[in-house]
Parts: sequence; C-alpha cells; structure tokens
Amino acid sequence: MTLQILIEAIGLLPLLVLVAVVVWRRRQLDRDGRRDPITTELRNLPGHSLQEQFEKLYESRIDKLVLVLSAGLMVALVIATRRITTESRPWDWDWLDTAFLIAAIALALHFGRQVPREMPRQRQIKQAIRAEHATAQELAASLAGNNRIIHDVQAGEFNIDHVVITPAGVFAVETKSRLKPPVGNGANAVKVKYDDRRLEFPGWTETKPLEQAGRQARWLANYLREATGERLPVFAVLVLPGWFIENTARITDDKVRVINPKKSQWLLLPEKRPVLLDTAAIQRAAFAIEKLAQRIEAKDG
Repeated sequence: MTLQILIEAIGLLPLLVLVAVVVWRRRQLDRDGRRDPITTELRNLPGHSLQEQFEKLYESRIDKLVLVLSAGLMVALVIATRRITTESRPWDWDWLDTAFLIAAIALALHFGRQVPREMPRQRQIKQAIRAEHATAQELAASLAGNNRIIHDVQAGEFNIDHVVITPAGVFAVETKSRLKPPVGNGANAVKVKYDDRRLEFPGWTETKPLEQAGRQARWLANYLREATGERLPVFAVLVLPGWFIENTARITDDKVRVINPKKSQWLLLPEKRPVLLDTAAIQRAAFAIEKLAQRIEAKDG
C-alpha cells in the first residue's frame, strides 16, 4: 500500500509543482505596489453582458473537460499501480477496478450530456453579440458625421488597435498600458517626457512603442495607396492612458504623436487641424480599412 501511494504521488507531482508555481507567482503580483494608470470609469462595450455569459459557458466546458481527463488519468494510474504493488497480472480484474472504471465512465457521461445541451445556448449568445455589435457599429457611423473609427484592424502578422479617419487625415492609433509607480512620488510619478525619439518614464526609458506605432502607420499608408490609388495622409499616434505627456521638443507630423486619450480631441478633431480629406476621400479610406476589420467567424461549438 505504501508503494502504491508513493507511485501515485509521483504521478501527481508535475501537477502539484505547477499549482505551487502559479500560487507563488500570484502572490508576487499581489505584492506589486505599482498602480493601474487608467482612472477613467470604463463603460460596457456592446454585448458586454452577453460576452460574459459566453465566456462563462466556455470556461464551464473547459472545466468539465479537464475534470473528465483528470479522472480518467487518475483511474488509469490507480489501476496500474495496484497491479505493480500487488504483483497482479495485467488481465486480473476485481470489483475495485470495476468500481473505479464505472465511476470514471459515469462522470464522463454526466458531463457528456451537459455539454451538448449548452451548445445551442452558446450559439444563440454568439448571434446576439453579433447583433449588438452591428447595431452599435451602425449607430456610431450615423452619429459620427464625416469621422470614422475602426477598431482592431488586422494587418498581416500584427493589428492596429484603432484607425481614426477625419477630414484632418488618417490616424493609426496604438495603445499601451504602463503601470504607475506607488503612491507618494508626486506629480512627476505620472509624467512621461517625450522628445520625438524616446519616452522617459519615471525610472525607465522606452523606444519600442514609438517604433511600433511608426511601423504601423507606414504599413497603413502603403496599404491605402495600393487599395485606393491615392497617397492619403497617415499619422502615427501612441496613446498612454493615465499618463501626463510632456513634449520636450516640437513634434512634427512625420513623428509619432504621443497623447493621453482624454486629450485626443485636441489632436483628432478636424477644427483643430487643416482639412486634408474631403467626404469622398474619407469614405474611400474607410471602405478600404473596414475590409481589414471584418471578422472571420469561427465555427460553432
């Protein structure tokens, strides 16, 4: 019996190690004193409640699958170790082996009946989410006037978080989140200095977000030139929610603009910039970019 327990414990050791590492890492993150930079009260996105329901159903399916697999592995491990420790022949079978096997099969049948019942509900929720997104998309287009905002634009091996199209031009917007230092460091703790080449946070410096935003804008400009046959003005924008941006140099239009999203009106509204695109050009640009944001629907199930 002692040998059997030892063998079973060895079989469970990788799982126990994984759980220990996850718990240790979570405690480390909980002790992190840095703060969330986003102070804006976030509103629900279209279909938020339905999305939560869909995710709960999906997580429930995964939990059931993991439970059934774990039960099957445990039964196999127990039956195998009983043969090793009792020197039984592989084909020897007693009532205890049968009980373990029946329990595993019963568990699989129980969850096997639940999962198919949940699948029609998942499909209904998925379709309802699409309907809410479609409604929100049409309302936004109707209320935006000449302006267009297109989210999650797929660009080959990467994506552009947002593309804003106004009479002032096309803006490729990349969003980055950086945690703030702990409370007590004064106003400088939430300030980023930008000299058109680097971002100087309190305690560290970054250039890669600027390089990424610039690459995305260049890619978008090339795409629009091929899709429309026109050289439409495309500007790179990097957004840092929750941070105060201090420009320490003059930022020209060929450089990446760095802003707090609360200041986006200053940059994007047409009345603050010269008119570069007429209504027809905005429509052509939006039509071309919307193709990159159209979803490829996954199969149900």
